[in-house]
Amino acid sequence: MTGVLFLLGLLGLSGFFSGVETAYTSLSPSQLHGIADRWPRQGKHVQKLIQRPDRLLSTILIGNNLVNITAASLATVLATRYFGDSGPGIATGVLTLFILIFGEVTPKQIAIVHNERIACHTARLIRVLEIFFLPLVLFVSWVSSAISRLAGGSHRRTPTPEGILSLVRHAASVGVLSNHESWLVKNVFRFNDVTVSMIMTHRTQVFSLDKNTLVSDVFPMILNRGFSRFPVYDRDPERIVGVVHARDLAQSVSSDDSGIGDLRLKDVMMSPIFVPETHKIQTMLAQFRRERKHLAVVLDEYGGLAGIVTLEDVVEEIFGEIYDESDQGEQQRIVHQPDGSYRMAGDTPLYAVNDYLAVDFPHRRNVQTVAGYISEKIGRIPQASERVETPFGTFNIEEISRKQVLSVRFIPKKTTELQESEKKL
Repeated sequence: MTGVLFLLGLLGLSGFFSGVETAYTSLSPSQLHGIADRWPRQGKHVQKLIQRPDRLLSTILIGNNLVNITAASLATVLATRYFGDSGPGIATGVLTLFILIFGEVTPKQIAIVHNERIACHTARLIRVLEIFFLPLVLFVSWVSSAISRLAGGSHRRTPTPEGILSLVRHAASVGVLSNHESWLVKNVFRFNDVTVSMIMTHRTQVFSLDKNTLVSDVFPMILNRGFSRFPVYDRDPERIVGVVHARDLAQSVSSDDSGIGDLRLKDVMMSPIFVPETHKIQTMLAQFRRERKHLAVVLDEYGGLAGIVTLEDVVEEIFGEIYDESDQGEQQRIVHQPDGSYRMAGDTPLYAVNDYLAVDFPHRRNVQTVAGYISEKIGRIPQASERVETPFGTFNIEEISRKQVLSVRFIPKKTTELQESEKKL
């Protein structure tokens, strides 16, 4: 009876070592910081053990193997005493099953759930065992490290953006993160990969005024367009020399009513920020904050005007499109038809279409409009009445002028399938 009780105790120790191993190896960096904050004393021991993972694993595995070998020897002796020559076979089968259930699987499952508490409450004991087994631990660690170096595993793996994004996708799939939170994290990770040329307003769509324009003539223009800032050029729209804020215009008018007739944009404009097309938006955001400006002029490789980029453009790369009162017109340009299709202008921003239809058309970063997306899909200048198939439906080109797509009709996939089934009937 004493032997059986001793054997059960060995099985318990086997489960203890297996659980401790899983608890320590499953600790994440954030959990380690949490342990240090909640359990300062135990946290110090945990940190010291984690700093030498080779010694930690060697200590746990030495203890676990000693326990399992002792249990196997004792089980064989007891089984031989009770069952004779068939005892070793019975002992092997029964002990393997018991170790698998009570010494491996169950303790590891418990340890994964309670890894922080288990690590904290066992840290001192593992430290004592590490000192007790130190000669053997050092020998085992040295041999395993030498073999690892020969196998090319001498460098410890460090977290990579791809690995973290994989964890984020997994967290979203199991419900730990919402889809929106997962989307935000992905945007943050690709933030430094995006250049201003990918998000800028192209020069053909930039609203600008000559620096000699009278301030009295400007107000109707900016009120109709809803711009709070706009670039100012010197004779040639390609030659930007300043930026004017609508607030500065209002302040200049209110402070000097007598001279409003002669006041020109060059009198109230600010010096612009010039950046190359290859400028990263992460750097652009820091520059906006440092210089306290919200608009920058983007230059191409030849020093010519490529477009403009605003603080809003940069922020939208993380948080998505931000609409204000002046953006309402863009959404109204997408008109839902009675037959389930959508009519929209060719220069409708693709992000507005994605938001309105709750889809995500796959496209290159430099594609900004519906017309650009269609041209990318067919690989040439579109023609009137052409049809372009997409994963979400079909674009029918309705109107073209001077090789520019003016109007298209989008038929969602479900609507297309319904129309085809009605034709068959």
